[in-house]
Order: sequence, then structure tokens, then C-alpha cells
Amino acid sequence: MSRNSGGFNAWSGWVAFAAFTLLVLGILNLFQGLTALFRNGYYVVANDQLLLRSYTTWGVILLCFAALQLATGMGLLAGASWSRYVAIALAMLNIIGEIAFIAAHPAWSIVVIALDVVVLYALTAKWEMAQGMNEESMSRAEAAEWQASQAADRSQMGSTERHPPAGGMGG
Repeated sequence: MSRNSGGFNAWSGWVAFAAFTLLVLGILNLFQGLTALFRNGYYVVANDQLLLRSYTTWGVILLCFAALQLATGMGLLAGASWSRYVAIALAMLNIIGEIAFIAAHPAWSIVVIALDVVVLYALTAKWEMAQGMNEESMSRAEAAEWQASQAADRSQMGSTERHPPAGGMGG
């Protein structure tokens, strides 16, 4: 089916939510990367172990990842077709990365993982509806017309029930 470019529905709101959440996650990873670069020892857990031995390497990886997340979030907002698949891959990779941080900062990691799961849900559940690729979505003008016709039908039903037509029974 063709895409209804003027279509809107509740699921297109989920895609916008996923885009903004991905932007927030990019900013959070930016902060994590800067922290790893400038505060050696911040992510150390028991026995001085870290996933990577070099804080500089870890910081650069997080900064690059944050840049990808920010660019992909902007791509989602712009409606770029590539951004959905990249966003799904980045959310999955971010979950894996945050699992590595659970020992150092469990609350932070759990919150970020939860946000990633929401992004995955928003980008995978009912994607066709979010993109206006089905018969159920309608343009704003069609939605306004439908709402107006429903309101007119309700008011017409209410007026005929209160006032029986002339020439009716019991006359």
C-alpha cells in the first residue's frame, strides 16, 4: 500500500516519542563518554575491573555511539527511512552496553535499558500504522470531517428522539 504522507494516528506519536527518547539516550551516552574520559576510576567496580581497561577507549566509544544515536534520532524526526533500522540496532546495542555498566551503576543502567525497550517497542509495534500505510489512518482533514459527521449524527439522533415526527401516533 502507498504511504499516506498526511496521515496521523496514535502510533505516529510513538515514533516521535522514540525519536526524542533516542535523542535523550544519545545525550546520556555523551555524558557517560565524557565522564569516562575525564574521571578515571568513576566506573570501577569490585577488584578494579572494567569492561575495557582504558577509560579513554571507553570514553571515545561512548562518544561515537552518542553521535550515532543523536543523528539517528534526528533522522527519525525527519522521517528518514534508514533511521528506523539503525535506531533498532542502536537500542539493542545500548542494552548490551548498559548490561556491562550494571555492576558500577545499577539504577542508571536499568533506567537506560527501560528507555531502550520503549524505543524498540515504538519502532517495531504496528509500524505500518505509524507510517500511515493502512486504510485506518486518515489525513487531518478526513479526521475532522469524520468527527463532524459523527457529531451531526449524534445531534440528529438526539433531536428525533426528543421530538417525534408530526402525524405520529396518539395524534
